[in-house]
Amino acid sequence: MERGRSRRRHRLAFVLALALAGAAAGAERIELPPGPDRDLVYSRCRTCHDLQYVVDSAGIGADAWAGVIQDMRRYGLRVPAEERDKIVAYLIKYVDAGPATAAPAARAPAPAADGRSVYQRQCAACHQAEGQGVPGAFPPLAGNPDLFRERLFPVRVILNGLSGALTVKGEKYSGVMPPFDHLSDAEVAAAVNYVRGAWGNAVLRPQGYAEIDAADVAGARRQ
Repeated sequence: MERGRSRRRHRLAFVLALALAGAAAGAERIELPPGPDRDLVYSRCRTCHDLQYVVDSAGIGADAWAGVIQDMRRYGLRVPAEERDKIVAYLIKYVDAGPATAAPAARAPAPAADGRSVYQRQCAACHQAEGQGVPGAFPPLAGNPDLFRERLFPVRVILNGLSGALTVKGEKYSGVMPPFDHLSDAEVAAAVNYVRGAWGNAVLRPQGYAEIDAADVAGARRQ
């Protein structure tokens, strides 16, 4: 029983440290080691904290990693069991095995991307499968007019992240969305086009609004 309490205390301290790490400003961008499902770690873990803590925690073991992911539910993060297992497997094999580097890897050309798949893999844990969001935590994308505030606005949000107070459909949110600049230009474009057309959002599209392509994203990335 004492061992169980000790584990719970360790896990709580671990979660608190994650939150503190996420609040640190100006942290050096971390590039995790290449490997299957690395993008899942980027999309899920950076929701709450920067990746320096992930790197510094290398070697804690599968049970501790799984416990941390489970504890993130209290902050609104929802990770399906299948994705959780993939994240833990990646962390054990590639992060626990050695240090990550701070320099971004070269970006290889990407094939055409499927927007729905990109959204479900990268965005749905926070914004939910049908774009409904999580009240008080993650704003909805379904019926959100900000998607059409400016043609490249959602592209810039994906590439650079977003923080601070905002109001969506009358409800206030104040949080941090990390940058998803690990996605290829084609994946970002596909995700934006998917979200702008899903869940009835197409009716919000201003007349003459062209879809986003990879060249648009590349230009925004250079800015």
